[in-house]
Amino acid sequence: MLIHSNLFSQPINEFAAKSYLRTGNSDGYISPFIDVVGSSMNSSGFSYLYDSIQKFHIYVGLNVTSAFIPGSMQSFDGVTEEPFSPEITVANAPTVFGSNSALTAVDQTGNAYVFPGGFGINRVNLLFPSLQIGNFFNTNLSFRFLALDFGGDLKSIKLFGGGIQHFISPYWGAKDYFVGVGASYNQIKIGEYLTGNSILAQVNAGQQKGIFNYYGFAAYQKNKYEFFYADAENGDGSVVYEGDQPIRFGLGGGIQLWKFYLHAEGSGFKPVVASVGFGLRFK
Repeated sequence: MLIHSNLFSQPINEFAAKSYLRTGNSDGYISPFIDVVGSSMNSSGFSYLYDSIQKFHIYVGLNVTSAFIPGSMQSFDGVTEEPFSPEITVANAPTVFGSNSALTAVDQTGNAYVFPGGFGINRVNLLFPSLQIGNFFNTNLSFRFLALDFGGDLKSIKLFGGGIQHFISPYWGAKDYFVGVGASYNQIKIGEYLTGNSILAQVNAGQQKGIFNYYGFAAYQKNKYEFFYADAENGDGSVVYEGDQPIRFGLGGGIQLWKFYLHAEGSGFKPVVASVGFGLRFK
């Protein structure tokens, strides 16, 4: 799995932890990260290998996702806190993806309130292996797992996920199209600093035309992430946040070329995530 190299090059330092993780500005700063990584992990969870003749198959491949960070996810309206007085709202404070430059507000008595800068990122890419097994009673099972050991501050990235997809259109004898429902769970762990859990439920529909297939879907996702921080003064701890973008829609398609299966998918709306996959499908 590949994530922008700046994003986790160091743990959450004490300044950032005190400035955001335990204040009223935390949601505005952190939630874009949760929505971007969660939506990326939930993309291409199913490659929609519908098989109307119920043949057993195994698909092994790689998925690459690219999430495009809009301007609205790079800044937020921050609020100053005590001892800053009077409290004011500061526009365009950087999120975790925002400008590298900190934003400082000064009150009438000279107190300064600093909104830390972000990492200056406008795109996040992920790469992960994928395994799908089916077709059992109109059902496909999907899995993904990756563990990378970097050493140093970052230490490791671990990703585990699984999903189930059940085609319901055979129950009413559909021949020219397919309708399915699915659910998946993904977990990501980054060193000692982050544990994230993503749950997705969706409905999809499409058609299989020879070696081609295409589909559309609507999904509901719930992303919940726990951040761990260091604080020499008050003790180490953690905080839990959830994403702000639960609804997603997408379109995708694929082509079977001998044993090779290629597929692409786009979903939105915030963020927009594009994904492509390539692998071997054995029947």
